[in-house]
Amino acid sequence: MGEVLIAGTAALLICIFLSPKFIAFLRAREFGQFIREEGPEGHHEKAGTPTMGGIIIFAAVSIPFLILSDYDWRSVGVFGAAIACAVLGFADDYTKIVKRRSLGLRARTKLGVTIAISIGLWWIATHEAGLADTFRLRSLDVTIDLGVFYPVLIYLVVAGTTSAVNLTDGLDGLAGGCASGGWISQGTQFDQ
Repeated sequence: MGEVLIAGTAALLICIFLSPKFIAFLRAREFGQFIREEGPEGHHEKAGTPTMGGIIIFAAVSIPFLILSDYDWRSVGVFGAAIACAVLGFADDYTKIVKRRSLGLRARTKLGVTIAISIGLWWIATHEAGLADTFRLRSLDVTIDLGVFYPVLIYLVVAGTTSAVNLTDGLDGLAGGCASGGWISQGTQFDQ
């Protein structure tokens, strides 16, 4: 429990002290959000809001993990999936900046990468971490054998957490709360 508190405190301090400098860096480089022409009129004044803030959030989570983790397959699998999702988000934001428009990667590309991440996480869970393909509902004391639907559940968890962040992110920087909620939901325990 002490390592969790140390990691959480370290992540908080990294965000508190590095975020303002990182946001200033993004503003200086003009890495800002582009607003769609067909969007609401009030959003046009927010053009240029710095994007790619996920870099600092991911760094704040990654540094304590890399220092304090015991590197068992379960944690490495989740961290690997998080890295892959972060790279996908970075590519999406970078595409928006390079093309100077609000559209990033194509939906098919995002869907394909998310499926690949989910299959990789499923493979690590079943072949390396030795987790059973069952799902336990502790509140009802019921265990469900998912069988071939196990990768589908993993996809729904990965797509759901990443989409929760994507839908709330943007002009007002609301992703911070969902990002931390996404990390908490990644801690959902499957039967071992």
